[in-house]
Amino acid sequence: MQPEVVRYQVDEQTVALIEVEPPAGFQPAGVGDVAGWVRESAAPVVAAAKELLEEVKTVAPDAVEVKFGVKATGTASWVVAKATAEANFEVTLHWNAAGSDERDTRQGR
Repeated sequence: MQPEVVRYQVDEQTVALIEVEPPAGFQPAGVGDVAGWVRESAAPVVAAAKELLEEVKTVAPDAVEVKFGVKATGTASWVVAKATAEANFEVTLHWNAAGSDERDTRQGR
């Protein structure tokens, strides 16, 4: 399928035009129709990232980086896109050697 441009409402005054690669069964909206609100469309992706971050916090890193792509599908819900051929999320954890004594003290070690 050819890429399509869909409209997503950002706020009461702003509409974002986003180019998508439509999935199978995609039905384009009518001219001027909005596919969804950005906040609502991105909510499942943001919730997944928050859950991942909460799980990672259990190993008590000094810093966490979570990278992922978001794919607008032209529908009301967006998806987490593959960032590489192998993964949807890239997670990098950092521990500082200098901070390890302080962290051990906070954890009662």
